[in-house]
Amino acid sequence: MKRRFRLRAAGRVRAFNGRLSMAALVCVLSLAAGASAWAQQPAKLPKVAVLSPRAPTAEACGANRQGTTLPCFLQAMRDLGYVEGRNVSFEFRYANDDFKRLPALAGELVKLRPDVIYTFSSPGLTAAADATSTIPIIVGPAGEILLTRLAGNLARPTRNVTGFTLVSVEQEIKCLELLKELAPHTARVALLINPDNPVDRESPGALAPAAAQLGMSLVTISARDATGLPQAFAAIEAARADAIFDLDDAVLAGNAAVRKQISEWALPRKVAVASPNVLFAADGGLLSFGTDLNALARRAAGYVDKVLKGARPAVLPVERPSKYILSVNSKTARALGLTVPQSLLLRADEVIE
Repeated sequence: MKRRFRLRAAGRVRAFNGRLSMAALVCVLSLAAGASAWAQQPAKLPKVAVLSPRAPTAEACGANRQGTTLPCFLQAMRDLGYVEGRNVSFEFRYANDDFKRLPALAGELVKLRPDVIYTFSSPGLTAAADATSTIPIIVGPAGEILLTRLAGNLARPTRNVTGFTLVSVEQEIKCLELLKELAPHTARVALLINPDNPVDRESPGALAPAAAQLGMSLVTISARDATGLPQAFAAIEAARADAIFDLDDAVLAGNAAVRKQISEWALPRKVAVASPNVLFAADGGLLSFGTDLNALARRAAGYVDKVLKGARPAVLPVERPSKYILSVNSKTARALGLTVPQSLLLRADEVIE
């Protein structure tokens, strides 16, 4: 029995008896197979590039565990509904505290053409911004002076960079005030800076007037990394400094081993150590008045989410920290012969015994 087929061609319908020609059948099957393959192709996932100055860590983000910046960022992304392989793709590069590797790692990430780059620390931001002027970069956090320069405008960024600042001059001044309150006889302070850090280079001039009002003079001491600390220590001794004020540089304060090295050198010499780095008191310093790093990482995830949904850096203003953590190491205070005022203990978010 012959079947009757109808084909639509050239805008009209024609009928004929018989079988489809072999050429027509191949054409129809090819079109069907092509449509099926196209329908089955997975949608391209948005790609988030992560440039981490630190090594990967298995630690979880915790309210009482500062310094877990990347785990907090990734947890916040999960909380926003992002699941690796389902609706987002992550590409990670880790510098393992060797900041000289950051430019090459940033270049590798840019070649992958991600939708957005997330990084933290001033060296991380510098490397990412040098690698691309078009891919959106979210930093959480980095130095305010550097972010001001790279974003172009804090309220409405004019370039591809936005995010969250780490330390403000007002925060550093507050930390100096707390140092004076806890160690009232402090008169000469060694301001430890990394000369390669543009934020650090600006700090002596910005802090000197406030220090003078507190009855303290600042002596600028430079070190680029841990290898420069012995020379810096010798300069601090020569200056007869009562205290060290370690700025929140990623190399000199962001590294736990360096923080401990500074604290362990200072303690037997009765030299107090204060810092706007949130972790310094926990590593043996006298006090720290630092930014809540975990909170900034979570807020940075919110900015990445907005970029993935189409927002441009221009509509995402650079924001300052809104939460600070005051930590006092009472064990260090006792070793220095200091008594922590009760009023300061009551204000402290963390008292280390």
